[in-house]
Amino acid sequence: MDSIPSLHRRTKALASTALEAGTIESFTVVHHPPAGFGSESYTVALIKTQSGKKVLAQLTRESAAAAIGATVTPHLRRIRTMHNGLFVNDLKYEVVTKKTEPLFTVTSYVLAVSGPSGVGKTTIARALLSLFASVAEQVPIYTTRHAKKTDVEPYVHVSKEQFDRMITSGDIIASTHMPSKTETRSYGYRRKDIEAIWKRGKLPIVVTEVHLLQGLVKALGRRAILSCGLLPPGKSRRLMLSSLLHRLRTRGRDTEEQIEERMKVAEVDLRAFADHAHLFDHLLVNDQLETCVETIREIATMKR
Repeated sequence: MDSIPSLHRRTKALASTALEAGTIESFTVVHHPPAGFGSESYTVALIKTQSGKKVLAQLTRESAAAAIGATVTPHLRRIRTMHNGLFVNDLKYEVVTKKTEPLFTVTSYVLAVSGPSGVGKTTIARALLSLFASVAEQVPIYTTRHAKKTDVEPYVHVSKEQFDRMITSGDIIASTHMPSKTETRSYGYRRKDIEAIWKRGKLPIVVTEVHLLQGLVKALGRRAILSCGLLPPGKSRRLMLSSLLHRLRTRGRDTEEQIEERMKVAEVDLRAFADHAHLFDHLLVNDQLETCVETIREIATMKR
């Protein structure tokens, strides 16, 4: 039920709020609006106002296309209709000036997110791709392993023979082989996929591990990689591994045998942060997802 007192307080608050212009820091499109908000998709943006405050608000439908860095001005607009027919107004912003300078001006760098299984790499990458919807893409990864229903990464499944040919031809520039009890799985990135994203003026994002990271550094150069390593919470390696084990079991995507294999790899991955420290620009503890995503967002935008 709509609350008249709460709406009244909201109206008073808006009346006393200074309406400031600002710039868009990130945005996303809501394709399936909740009940009462119409049936058409709309854009929600994180806006930094002229006084330095950050607000989350809808953009008006007549706005120019949203873009990170674009200038916006505030307006009071209808956002929904109550059950009793009364209108509810709220603050919306209109895009008035696009930022002509692209967010990522470095012609050739890749944002790499690394860490052991269960640390939250995929979740963080998906959040970043949502924040950077117009300026970033995840690089597809080629693999010889069979597809799974739970796959969320942009895998391209190929035969072992195809994979080996792509390595021989130099098409794959970074690869790794992970033996298990049932098969040896190979993974790799193609140069042309990364270069295609650069040509579209976007930032390539990879969710990767230390051997693939080494391959990318060797092929593209260390300065072309902005590398963020993710650590699980815990003051000791034992507590970190315990946290990973809990996350792997909680997400319910693997059998106990698969979890056991992942935990063995996780021990190696954790040691890699010290053994290959030169490969990582930043090490972040993924204790609070929102904080970790915001930190990487700031790191990526400062790299421009």
